[in-house]
Amino acid sequence: MIEAGGSATGAEVDAPTCAETRPAVGQAADSAAGQATGPATGPAAGQADGAVLAQAADARVGAGTSAGGRTPESVLTGASVPEPVTRASHGWITRFTLAYIGINIVWAGPGQVLMSPQVERLTAGVPWGVFSESKEANLAVIGFIAGLFALVSTPLWGALSDRTTSRFGRRTPWMAGGLAVIATGMVAAGFSQSLPALLIGWIAVQAAINAVITPLSASVPDHVPVAQRGLVSGWYGFAYTFAVVAGTAIGTIATAIWAGPAGITMGYLLCAAGCVFAILPFLLARWETPLPKAVLAARQPLRLRTVLDIYWVDVRRHPDFGWAWLTRFLVTLSSATALFYLYYFLQDAIGLVRDDAASSGGGLRVSDGVLILTAVYALSVFGTVVVSGMVSDRLGRRRVFVAASAIFISTATVLMAYAPNFTTAVVAAVILGLGTGVFTSVDFALVSQVLPTASNNGKHLGIINLAIALPNVLAPIVAAFMVATFGGYTGLYLLSAALSVVGGVLVYRVKGVR
Repeated sequence: MIEAGGSATGAEVDAPTCAETRPAVGQAADSAAGQATGPATGPAAGQADGAVLAQAADARVGAGTSAGGRTPESVLTGASVPEPVTRASHGWITRFTLAYIGINIVWAGPGQVLMSPQVERLTAGVPWGVFSESKEANLAVIGFIAGLFALVSTPLWGALSDRTTSRFGRRTPWMAGGLAVIATGMVAAGFSQSLPALLIGWIAVQAAINAVITPLSASVPDHVPVAQRGLVSGWYGFAYTFAVVAGTAIGTIATAIWAGPAGITMGYLLCAAGCVFAILPFLLARWETPLPKAVLAARQPLRLRTVLDIYWVDVRRHPDFGWAWLTRFLVTLSSATALFYLYYFLQDAIGLVRDDAASSGGGLRVSDGVLILTAVYALSVFGTVVVSGMVSDRLGRRRVFVAASAIFISTATVLMAYAPNFTTAVVAAVILGLGTGVFTSVDFALVSQVLPTASNNGKHLGIINLAIALPNVLAPIVAAFMVATFGGYTGLYLLSAALSVVGGVLVYRVKGVR
């Protein structure tokens, strides 16, 4: 790993000071001198970002085509974008954290407690098209189809934001547009009176969520120096977990206050409102720094070949990127398959009381059980997510944290496989939270260090985020198959454990990050 001498100023400002920009084409590869950072929580000498090393590799390729016959990304996008070296301010980190809370609340409420009973109620109607008389199958169909749209759109939003040159910045316009579509889609989904209507509304929400998340994620390598990314990634993980709790609580409270379909509708509306209010401060802050004129002048027009390249990275030239992607994919698929049928697991396997029958029979409602498990899980995450990111920064190590977190996640899912009662499920939630807190913070920091080129942060983070989107497409299929034909919930959770272990092992194939 290359180390850069010196240290950056300790002043905290919203506009990042950037290292000198060098053309990505026609320059000899050199070290990352001048990219130094020296925050109290980071490595003493400051470590060069993997993206800087990748830019040097691009420089050696030259202007022309790569070995695979594709145009190198440095040629497609022109001059390199400067790397940030000044620490992000507390205000910026706070606004980023709030925005990430908002965008995750909007799916957490429906995904955790609103959509499952909604699908169950709508399944009672006449089957239509791809829908059947099975609530599990119908929920899987909606998750799969909406996930496909999310899958296709994720890298696209990032690449389009990379090329945007508006006076509001590169990332902000796409986030603002996505937020408007999300609010509209949530209203439509909440008022849906049929499964096809719910599917259409949820497709709009899923596609638009990525128009916010991908540019928001790209703001970290755009704005935050490498040695501070573990800390910021810790708050990223905190925001995700807090949002899951908040979204679940909103849905649970709404269904408790308003009976029947009205409670579900109000849950959607309240989640949408929370999302809008949480993201607005980040959108209105005007934090983005204009791109250098040399970068703007070198941008190539968006053609069909360029659009196809949005979905492609040469992992032969950037193997660390490929292994980091695969690690995230496997661990995320482990969690996604384990949690997809959580509502039905608590209702059908653990034996909690259906929400619509709780008033007559008493006992713990399913949605209350989901909320309890989510709250326990969140408290465990909070215990590790920020601290592990800071410790990872200080030690300059990422892989050991990712591997250890995968073992915790697999242990939790094994417990779920043999959970005889709700108490065992609570213990599993504690272990799962501890592992997820470490993974969420440190894995994001690791990923930010293996991005191939800084000028394409949005595109590359979009592709990295496919490692989250694709598992959410596959999880409904995998979960439905396992529950229906291959061991039920026990088989499902054992598979989840195995996926996590494999992901923890493969992270050691990443060689450019310790």
